[in-house]
Amino acid sequence: MPTSELSDALNPHYVQSRSRSSHLSNAVYRHPPIHNELELASAEPARPPPTPPLNSNGVRPSNPNNGVTAVQELMRFLASTRESQEIERKRRLAWEQEQEAKYRLRQAEMERRMIEMRQEISVLKARFAFSTPAPTNGAAASNAAPDPDPVPHSSPSEYAISHVEQQPTPTTSPSLSHSSTCSPNPLPAVAPTGQATSPREASTSSAYLPSPSLPPARFISVDPSSSRQGAANPRKRSIAESNSEGEKSSDSDAVPSRLRRRNHHDTRCLTIQHAMRNHLLRVMQLESDKDLPDSHVEGTSLGPDDPVRFVWGKTPKQSVHNGRMKDRVLKDLKVNRHLYKYVPDKDFGKKTLDSAFDQAFVTLRQKFKAQRDTSAAVSHKQREDTKAMRARRLSRRKTKLSNRSHARNKIRAFEHVTFDGALQMECMSSEESEFEEDHDNGSRSMFLRTRGLPWRSLRLQRLFDILDKEDRQDNAQKPRRGVGRKERYVGPPKEGLLLPPKGVASWMVSKRWLNVMRTSHVEVVGMLEDIVTDPVGFDWTQFHALGEESEDDGWLEMGRRMTDMSQGAPHYGLGQDETITTSPTTSSSLVNALSRVA
Repeated sequence: MPTSELSDALNPHYVQSRSRSSHLSNAVYRHPPIHNELELASAEPARPPPTPPLNSNGVRPSNPNNGVTAVQELMRFLASTRESQEIERKRRLAWEQEQEAKYRLRQAEMERRMIEMRQEISVLKARFAFSTPAPTNGAAASNAAPDPDPVPHSSPSEYAISHVEQQPTPTTSPSLSHSSTCSPNPLPAVAPTGQATSPREASTSSAYLPSPSLPPARFISVDPSSSRQGAANPRKRSIAESNSEGEKSSDSDAVPSRLRRRNHHDTRCLTIQHAMRNHLLRVMQLESDKDLPDSHVEGTSLGPDDPVRFVWGKTPKQSVHNGRMKDRVLKDLKVNRHLYKYVPDKDFGKKTLDSAFDQAFVTLRQKFKAQRDTSAAVSHKQREDTKAMRARRLSRRKTKLSNRSHARNKIRAFEHVTFDGALQMECMSSEESEFEEDHDNGSRSMFLRTRGLPWRSLRLQRLFDILDKEDRQDNAQKPRRGVGRKERYVGPPKEGLLLPPKGVASWMVSKRWLNVMRTSHVEVVGMLEDIVTDPVGFDWTQFHALGEESEDDGWLEMGRRMTDMSQGAPHYGLGQDETITTSPTTSSSLVNALSRVA
């Protein structure tokens, strides 16, 4: 049965005999023939291999196997190139992640060290300022110069960036070196705060300490997209944070301004006088000064745990007991100074404490006399009422000055320096509170009597009229609360010899008043030469907002008011038949009164 190669290949029992060469056969060695020179010279040259014939177009037929092989070689080359590029990209990405991680760790470490250094410097400065005594005038002038900032101005982020840029690009495999995986060196110990070193030396030594080795970076997983997108933001943020910290440190180094109360509900102890009054009640074990204890008997000793008692009839210099109690109070105040954290440290000096104690002790003596003696209580009540009345009037004048100052800032025509002298506390008119009883209803109403200054010129009054009008227009749309503004009526000018304050210009002083002073008080003319100052560079011929220089109308108006006062006019205002105008001859107080009467 004939077989084929396919059937033989599929038949498992088919065995093909192999011809094996016999290793036992003797090898026959053939020696190469030896040719002489004559035979080599006469031998025919070797024929070149036959070349394929040309086709009709003159092109030899190409072998298709050669083209396929070339394409395969090209594909293999492209694949290998693409693979090498992918490997290089991954290696580069891993290196960038490693550098970003190192940069973040270095930046965090640098910022932490900078914060610790600033804290250490502030503690050393505080200890140095607390330990040194108060400087004299010459020493204070020499120490007034600001010290240079011991901290370098270059931010830690810039320092870290420079180190990152100096590192070369790796050309080896992306695997990290062994040095990046070793354990970091321990940080240098921070110098104790009690060490006797200057802030400059401490900052210099800490600024030049060697940077510690960073923790291993290969165990930190960083997202490539987040690392690239946030590569610039942390640096900018760190620079901004360092700048803000520098500003805070510079602000803390400057002398802090004295705190002010937020409102009348603020009960913080901000001054040494307030602290002394509170501490006196504390050591006397009293809730308030409304009921002071009796006077102590001179010569009777008190135990250390007994409350402080004074001999009210004597001063601390007259009484030995009062002197001992004073020393006890001052020592206890220094020990418990942490209770008054808003009081400046410079106010706890010996001279300041002695002065504050004397003031508080005098006040307590007066209150004790008022509580024990009726006549003393009446006089004390009158003094307190007078002080309160002066404080209220001063507050009204301050408010008027503040409103006029804000109104002047909105009018560009009054920006010249010649108008600065008009905005002083002594140039404001006084507003005195008075009461009026209604006999029909039995009610009692309070109003304010405005009393101007006789030395003010007509131009100055017109200036105040314009500023008050601007202020009223500005406040007309603002919401109001409370009982509202009190009624104001124009009264007679203030009595007595009242001189203008220093710094006023000559156009602010009334010439009619100056003529009266020349006849009655000759010495006033010499005093005005040192008071009046005229700024240069202002031409009144080109400025007509305040009218011309005339004093007759103003003094005629003042004379009419004095006539009304002598006839018993109740409020010194205008009659019902007169029109309400804001003419140049009207004073600012009269404008306010007219607006309220209308």
